[in-house]
This record gives sequence, structure tokens and C-alpha cells, in this order.
Amino acid sequence: KIKENVYAITDGSTHGNVAAYVLPSQIVFVDSGMHIPLIKKFREHIERETGKKASVLFITHAHGDHVFGNQIFEDCEIITSELTHKAMVDSQKNNWTPEALEEWKKNSEDPLALDGLKIVLANKTFADEYELVDRDVKVIVKRTGGHTAGSSYVYCPNYKVMFAGDNLFNHSFPWGGTPTSDPLKWVESIQEYLSLDVENYIPGHGSISGKETLEEFLAYLNKVISLMKEMIAEGKTEEEILEQADKIDYYPSKREQWKALSLKKWYEVITS
Repeated sequence: KIKENVYAITDGSTHGNVAAYVLPSQIVFVDSGMHIPLIKKFREHIERETGKKASVLFITHAHGDHVFGNQIFEDCEIITSELTHKAMVDSQKNNWTPEALEEWKKNSEDPLALDGLKIVLANKTFADEYELVDRDVKVIVKRTGGHTAGSSYVYCPNYKVMFAGDNLFNHSFPWGGTPTSDPLKWVESIQEYLSLDVENYIPGHGSISGKETLEEFLAYLNKVISLMKEMIAEGKTEEEILEQADKIDYYPSKREQWKALSLKKWYEVITS
């Protein structure tokens, strides 16, 4: 429990962070992580503690570490952006094959984390924005892009809390090398987050923060983009540009290749 009516798991046990907002007549969950037994417990615990039922699961984006617990919410409305839904359908066909899922299970730190995994897709989609109103409490879901084209935030102005998904990695280098990652949209997203009345930002990975972590990330992104644009204008090669961009100081990444692949993708977007 983070504050009145807001719960989250951010210790990494579910891989991607998960959250729940308790509304006057129902519970809304955000993302489902990739540890099925833990998500089941999380849902049961909040339902027991509040005496209310889960009704909706919002999905911020299409990566497995945020959606492999969806089956725990099969009885709910599962809502996401059209672009995220499309990405999940594509992944189901091409990446989440039975063989690939078996491999994930084998390599999981906890052999039970993905036991009985089945892929459950959204049953409701929105183009750019979705609003849920429960008496006097409002939840706003908005697609901004950035980490992926479908990336969306889930904001409750009443509770001054936002689930930012993977547009926010707290105190680690973000994964920005997906086919639809866009550093320019990412900057706009973070600016939008900062403009809203939020006390607690729940990232896709890492601990909960206030605005200072976002300001730090925004400054880093802007530095990288400015450097790349300047060096492109000077006619520098891709190799020279990536080498200089790599020197801009920021937190280390969780995986070795992340930073190099992210910077390469950002360079491609800026030059396109």
C-alpha cells in the first residue's frame, strides 16, 4: 500500500511493476507483471482488504513482463490502446510461440512464476485516450508513445498518482531499442507527466518517485538528442555520434546491450 487507495509491487518480484487503484465501487489494476502466483495473491489481498472486486485491468504496453499475468484478470475488462493490442497480437503470432514460452519458463529465476501461462489479450481498446469515472473518482489513460508506439500512462488525479509504465525506468538506463521506440515522443511524454498534478509516479521498473527522477531523465534525453542533432548537422558519422552519445553520463542499464541498442535506435529516429 503506497497511500490511501493505491497499491503497487515495485520490488522487481513481478519483473514489470504492477499497481491497483481502489475506486469507490471497484478496483482497477494496472499491468499484470510476469509472476502468475504473485499477481493472484496481490489481487486476492486487495479484494479481501477492501471488500471490493477487481473490474478492470489496464495494460500500458505490450511487453511480456507487463502482460504475462493477464490470465488472473480474465473475468475483468482488459483495456489497452489499439497499438498495444496490435503489438500483442503480433507477438502472440511471432514471438510468444509455445517453444519460446517454454524457454522463458526454463530461464525464470522462479520456476513457478509462469506455471500454467496462457496469453490473454485485451477485450477492449481505445485509440488515444480512455476515461473511467466511478462516482467522484476519475482514471485517465492516455497513449503518448515513447518506449513503444502504444505506451500509455494511467493517471488518477484524485489520488495524485500516475502509473507511467516503461516510459519511466527509475535509476536505471531505459530500454529504448524496440522497433517503435521514439526519443522525441518520449521527451513529450515526460513533459506531459511533469505538467500534471502528480505526487507519486510508479515506473515500469524501479521504485516510486516524485518529479525529480523524471526531470533527471528528461535532462538526459534532451542532452542525447541535442548532441545527435548537432553532430548530424556537422556531418559526423553514425559511429562517431554513437561513441559521443555513449559518453553522456546516466544510470547503468540492467542488460549489457540495452544502452548501445537504444542509442542506435534513437539515432535512426532522429535521422529519419
